[in-house]
Amino acid sequence: MKSLIFLLFLLLPAPAYAVIDYELDVNLHPAQHQLLATARINVNGRVALPLKLQLSQRCEIITIYQGNSPVPYKFSAGLLQLEVSGTEPINISYRGVFNDRASKAPAHNEDPGYGVSTVISADGSYLSAGVNWYPRLREQKVNYRISISAPVGTEAITSGRRIVRQTANGRSNSVWLVDYPLQGLTLAAGPYQLFEDLTGPVPIYAYFYADSAPLAATYLQQARDDLQLYEELFGPYPFHKFAIVENFFPTGYGLPSWTLLGSSVIKLPFIVKTSLGHEIAHSWWGTGVQVDASQGNWAEGLTTYVADYLYQEQISAAAARAYRLKILRDYASLVGPENVFAIAGFSSRHDKASQVIGYGKTALLFHMLRQRIGDQVFWAGLRKLAQERMYTQIGWDDFNAVFSALSGQNLQAFFDQWRTRTEDPQLALQEVQLTAIKDGWRVSGKLTQQPVYQLAIELQLTTKTETLRKQVQIDAPSQSFRFETATRPLALEADPQVNLFHILSAAELPATVNSIRGSNQLLALRAEKNAPDAAAIKTLLGALRKPDLPVRTLTQVSQKELATHDLLIFGLPEQLRPTQLKFEPGGRFTLADQSINLTEQSTFLVEENPLNAAKNAAWFISEDQQAAVVARKIPHYGKYSTLLFKGSQNRLKEIRATDKSPLKVAF
Repeated sequence: MKSLIFLLFLLLPAPAYAVIDYELDVNLHPAQHQLLATARINVNGRVALPLKLQLSQRCEIITIYQGNSPVPYKFSAGLLQLEVSGTEPINISYRGVFNDRASKAPAHNEDPGYGVSTVISADGSYLSAGVNWYPRLREQKVNYRISISAPVGTEAITSGRRIVRQTANGRSNSVWLVDYPLQGLTLAAGPYQLFEDLTGPVPIYAYFYADSAPLAATYLQQARDDLQLYEELFGPYPFHKFAIVENFFPTGYGLPSWTLLGSSVIKLPFIVKTSLGHEIAHSWWGTGVQVDASQGNWAEGLTTYVADYLYQEQISAAAARAYRLKILRDYASLVGPENVFAIAGFSSRHDKASQVIGYGKTALLFHMLRQRIGDQVFWAGLRKLAQERMYTQIGWDDFNAVFSALSGQNLQAFFDQWRTRTEDPQLALQEVQLTAIKDGWRVSGKLTQQPVYQLAIELQLTTKTETLRKQVQIDAPSQSFRFETATRPLALEADPQVNLFHILSAAELPATVNSIRGSNQLLALRAEKNAPDAAAIKTLLGALRKPDLPVRTLTQVSQKELATHDLLIFGLPEQLRPTQLKFEPGGRFTLADQSINLTEQSTFLVEENPLNAAKNAAWFISEDQQAAVVARKIPHYGKYSTLLFKGSQNRLKEIRATDKSPLKVAF
């Protein structure tokens, strides 16, 4: 029997790697945009030949040794192949020059990396795992020891536990240990000041530039509060530390045990209460429990739901409803046949449309799941996944299996329809009748949908004395319903709490910044009066992702063109004026009872096209020298119809909401 077992063992394919320990010594030279590094790889067990590693083509091999012997290798197109033998450590010395151009004031914020993957500079350094700035093994079960050296005054950080931080011989040095599965190493460095909170079981660090140092205490305290919240919801924090690291260009990355936030992001007053928690939640969802990319990226939607959305829910039910409604409005404004895709096809955001699918629609999928199975089962399912699948990749099939088992329901059809379909339901109340009966009143009608989904929709009937609710199950084009009440009904509404993802009708959509951004029939016009300068016009078009849209004058377009297009008007033409402005003698005007001085103020207004109520029109009115700064900010206020800025600071933001809806009937 022993001989047979030994023979079978010999016939088994040799494992590529067994236990691997990886030591990486990195020397950063910001003035030269260069790193010099040595990777020491200890392979215990038999090795498949050749040993294959991924390494950026921007790197140059200096030497490769195994023990005292040079190693034959091939390095081409980012693939490093080594002819090694035995189990002696492999030493790879190399250099790399990384100098991606990082814009501190990008035209738009829809690419979360702004085209930057690797940069080493005096302002700061960022080396993304995705570009293979170190010889990278495909195997994830690697124990890392990373030593980072940089000029004095430069602090560096990566994943793992920090075990050394010191200064010697004109260099600052830190050492980090990673003893959990990691998909890749990302590194950041810069002239940081370091702040620490060591009061809890998880140390929290803030690596901030001097200008942001006064904010460090606030960020440390909020991070401590967020960690406590998520440990209560999901279980123990899965890493050795959490660090908030400032980046010199505007990013918002969640990485294993740290987040990298741009300077302009950190200084925004709402970020500490919103985006910080989003990145901390990624410690469980995305970097802890990892994404099986073959089934789509579920992590951004789940993190949005348990962070951005949950914070609104903690404020009030009304705030949570408003957040859900915002997702529906953004989707209807930004997503169309030309850019729609299924949730299962989401990998990462590259524009606002992909963001509202991967973050917003997916967040509502989790909300609908929670509504269906209940709070207790929903949170228990997430705790179970965090406990049992930490450091492994999961997909939608895993969510289905866990939540189906815990709820006692077969959720396959639920997950399939919401994650794989691109035609989403459009809902309406039809043939609604109010009839007097012997003991009061009857309301009857049909709830319709197109296309057909399996849905549970709440109907709410309001009378003078009571509110009646009914859950309607629908899996056909229409479903009849009936209410009876002793008092006269006032209104009927379907899905009054906006718990269901569906396509809003045009009547339900207020004219907003996103209406202009999402338009595929946009006409840009420049008026003779009250228009911002050319730099501001160019900046706004770039920020709206329409840099090539020609800007014409009113004399160059016909009345028919004006009536059949959405309009983006720079300035204030006499024949096309917004109703939001109140005009006064002498050429002055007011907005929301505020007198406007265009040399100090800028306004951006969106409403119905005066020539066609089915189209939208926007006016960017300003003579301020800071109009270009304002133009860069306008797309950030996507859900608003009315914006007023004094200098570069926003002073007014409003939504011109509509109460029209095919899901509402007033009696």
